[in-house]
Amino acid sequence: MSDSIISIQHLAKNFGSFQAVRDVNIQVNRGDVYGFLGPNGAGKSTTMRCMLSLIKPDAGDISLFGLPLASNRTQILRRVGSLIEKPDFYKFLSAYRNLDLFSRISGAPSTKKEIYNMLEFVGLEGREKDQVGGFSHGMRQRLGIAQTLLHNPDLIVLDEPTTGLDPQGIIDMRNLILRLKNEQQKTIVFSSHNLSEVEIICNRMVIIHQGKSVVEGNVKELLNEEDQIIRIQTQEDAISKGMSIVEKYPNAQVKKIGSDTIEVTLQKELIPEVNRQLIEAGVPIFSIESKRKLEDYFINLLAS
Repeated sequence: MSDSIISIQHLAKNFGSFQAVRDVNIQVNRGDVYGFLGPNGAGKSTTMRCMLSLIKPDAGDISLFGLPLASNRTQILRRVGSLIEKPDFYKFLSAYRNLDLFSRISGAPSTKKEIYNMLEFVGLEGREKDQVGGFSHGMRQRLGIAQTLLHNPDLIVLDEPTTGLDPQGIIDMRNLILRLKNEQQKTIVFSSHNLSEVEIICNRMVIIHQGKSVVEGNVKELLNEEDQIIRIQTQEDAISKGMSIVEKYPNAQVKKIGSDTIEVTLQKELIPEVNRQLIEAGVPIFSIESKRKLEDYFINLLAS
């Protein structure tokens, strides 16, 4: 059985004179939690819509499960569940009745037990008979994921599922995505503006900028987790002394980013030793904090 779930090569899509996507290339493998990263207008949602056959690309090749999408649309989409933008439900029907109705419309009706099990899985146990109109945004998002799971798809595509959620809702959604991978062995593709989400839960990712895939690969390899970026705040008159101490460490990269702050990239196991050396040398440490590596990588890549 092939490990390739999605293969997109040289995808392009225009809307009139606007070129939304001009050269996107991605490879998603079985079992991936695959993150789409990019600023607003980069082409993430357009790529996802082409992938789901919601819009037709102008150029490029799209294959899912080893089959060309253009000639195998029905067969492919039976194996895909998606949540694009916010889910829409009948507000005066209960959570159970909504899922029951959608499962019947799909032509593969689910049993009552299957629907109740799905609602329990997404954290809506006890709310099965409540009208959806009284649900919070986070509850509707979870109900939307329950809907995508009704036909037991192999691939789940989520377009910014945490948008508009409060901090607890974001954590709940993150945990739900991980459960989909670990407990149900789903392959998951999702876009997000939250860099920490991708860093925490994705094993692979692509960064899309101005309609092109800029970089794709394994998250840990791209971020080189052996290195850590830290910021050290000290006294202004101690900056030079502090920098000279840190620069002695192998492959350390040091720069001054303020009158009293230096930024250091070095192997994370050396951080305690550097801290000790600075203190013993009489360099006062007012604060030492880790900087988000993905944010730095992302900003530097798009600026280049």
